[in-house]
Amino acid sequence: MGSPSQETFIFEESVLTEMFSEWDDSPTTKSTTENVSAVGHSGISGEKGPSPMTSGDKGNEEKAPTSVISKIIDSKPDFTNDTNMSPLEKFRPGYLWVTDFTRQSWCEQQLYYTFTIPTIAEENPVMTAGTDLHLARELATHDIVKVEVQSSEDIWAIKMLNLHSALVTFLHGGKVAREVPVFGNPFGENIFVVGLIDELRFDPSNYTIDLLELKTRQSLSLPPKAQRKQHNFQVMLYKTLFDDLVKGQVSKDFMASSLRIDLFKELGDAIKEHAEKQFVVVKNLSDLMDLIFHKIQTLTCINQILIEYVHQESKQTINHVEVQYDVSEISRLYKQYLEFWRGNREAMGVEIEEAWKCQRCDFNSVCDWRKKKAEECKLRNKQSNRSNT
Repeated sequence: MGSPSQETFIFEESVLTEMFSEWDDSPTTKSTTENVSAVGHSGISGEKGPSPMTSGDKGNEEKAPTSVISKIIDSKPDFTNDTNMSPLEKFRPGYLWVTDFTRQSWCEQQLYYTFTIPTIAEENPVMTAGTDLHLARELATHDIVKVEVQSSEDIWAIKMLNLHSALVTFLHGGKVAREVPVFGNPFGENIFVVGLIDELRFDPSNYTIDLLELKTRQSLSLPPKAQRKQHNFQVMLYKTLFDDLVKGQVSKDFMASSLRIDLFKELGDAIKEHAEKQFVVVKNLSDLMDLIFHKIQTLTCINQILIEYVHQESKQTINHVEVQYDVSEISRLYKQYLEFWRGNREAMGVEIEEAWKCQRCDFNSVCDWRKKKAEECKLRNKQSNRSNT
């Protein structure tokens, strides 16, 4: 068994898996066929699902996690009882994940179809290989133990304890923490967002923290521009969330209202027992959050952002790519994406320059955006032909 700073928790199998899969933000998630969802320093590794605090949420309808492929079984969207509801209300339990935005960055229309068109998920061996590599790196830094949870407050306490574990690692001179949770209210837009950082590296001598995101590749080459843009957005949003925590810009009251949890509800005995293994004595989430906020504010904001591209088959590192944090760009894109989630505009697909994405999309045969763009292209060609005659 590892030391307290090297432990991470998973939940007992008796608790429904779909109740607490809302914190997996790793780029390659586990298949939903797993009986027990593993938790890193930061939370659950598994397909995202509905919030445990609400009933009837659509979060569990995210049919296309990155470790599976989908087959359409019905091309008719289901809009039952969702009149005048925003996508945030229809498809998510009142808060969002970083991966919601990265999938949106790839193709917003595709993201929309994953919520509205029923599909059957099938295992994707390529993506599963990436998941295995992430898990191997995680297990190299900490042990995994089981913890029984009795309430949604217990679930979030586990996640907070996993964050605490990462903080203690650094404050005790450790240099690496993996699967680190981040959360907050980016750019003051009043939308709660959660994420899961692959790896943080701490340099005690310079007191700096670097962020490392692992991406696996089938080929030995770097990804195309569109994928790099998606990856860059993801890691910049991670930095935004982490830095806001360090700066003390995250409110536990806003967190509680977004997650619909009671900060003062007493935690279960199993949770308090495992908290004591980290030398933490708390009765409720409010006490735990105060402790975490105090400790994280003694750290420093992220200094450098790196993406490590690794070849899946050989496990060889292809390259480390540094990402320059651009606050104006990340803020602009984030607010643009929120317009969709708030229901201020319809979903948008890719532009003609990125139409190649449609060739590998599960929904290309039913995509209204694709048909619309094809008609626009056909009309432009007709007008061009007329002007040339």
